[in-house]
Amino acid sequence: MKGKKMIASKPVRILLYWIYLLVIVFILLEIILRLYNPFHLRLKGDKIILPVNRHQTITNDINPKLDSIITNDRNGLGFRGPGWPVDGKKHLSIITIGGSTTECRFLDDQRTWSFLLGQKLADSLNNVWLNNAGMDGHSTYGHLIMLNDHVKKLRPSVVLFLTGINDVETSQPSFHDNLNTRGGWSDFKHYVFENSEVLNLLLNLSRGWRTQKFNNPSHHMVVLNNDKLVELPDSVINKRLKEQEPYLTAYRSRLLQLVDTCRANNILPVLITQPNQFGAGKDTLTGADLELFSLEPGLNGKLLWTMLEQYNEVVRVLGREKQIPVLDLAHLMPKNSLYFYDASHFTNAGAEKVATLLTAELAPILEKQFPAYRKTASQPLP
Repeated sequence: MKGKKMIASKPVRILLYWIYLLVIVFILLEIILRLYNPFHLRLKGDKIILPVNRHQTITNDINPKLDSIITNDRNGLGFRGPGWPVDGKKHLSIITIGGSTTECRFLDDQRTWSFLLGQKLADSLNNVWLNNAGMDGHSTYGHLIMLNDHVKKLRPSVVLFLTGINDVETSQPSFHDNLNTRGGWSDFKHYVFENSEVLNLLLNLSRGWRTQKFNNPSHHMVVLNNDKLVELPDSVINKRLKEQEPYLTAYRSRLLQLVDTCRANNILPVLITQPNQFGAGKDTLTGADLELFSLEPGLNGKLLWTMLEQYNEVVRVLGREKQIPVLDLAHLMPKNSLYFYDASHFTNAGAEKVATLLTAELAPILEKQFPAYRKTASQPLP
């Protein structure tokens, strides 16, 4: 009996030994990573966690509308674009804030509309520095955190806000808003992951591997054809539009906070309306009906665009009331599958088109607001 007891306890002792060993290793790694973390997977700010000094190469073998190899780099600020200049006060500093249509994660660093906009503005303005602070999936909830935690501390000259699509029927921070927010999750599991360097490292490595495989389903292309057409009754459309009222009121409130925060910090806020591939008409490349194309049950192109235009109108009205610039990209951008790979996200050609359209609208505004930076200005730069 005694021998049997010894044999039975041996596996238990081995298990306890491995548990002890794992606990010790975990604690040591936690200490080491807190003292020195060479992976630079996050920046510990008040809330927003930014990928700092990160180089990422994305392999795309799914979407033929995008490059097969995509470079996505983050500078020391955690943004896309050149690092903060040493003589920053002598630059016309511009930061773009928005969701995935601003970040353009699946466009190469030098093909995003933010990068191209900076280049084009430099044709008529001196010392332009432009960075892209867009974050995939963020709504105006996330934009407020980004502005308050990071951007306003830099005191840029201008902040451009491209908003709308992620705020449709949004009454609370989205999954993606919380994903990049310290303290955004209240449950114990997410608390542990947020506060453990080891677990956070493992989680980020896992996410990085999945991103490398380019298997994010939210970024798959939409194949346009006339096989998926649906006409919704006016009663269905009007009911859905009526349901937007509380969301629109809250959206206006968040936009107002963005504007007021910028003004309080001597930053010029510029609002940009959200374009979309769908709406009235037919796609010139495929002939697909952009109004009747079915996006999901109960939602066709007409309804999506009509809803989105309600949010865009909030932007237009607020701009007039607060007397701040509004770039109406929603009306300027052609509805053409050459420029979009799904409902909202831009192809390389689309990003080039966006940059061209925004430059034509924005350059005269900046020349008027910041005359010292005009290339024809005679006075020295500040």
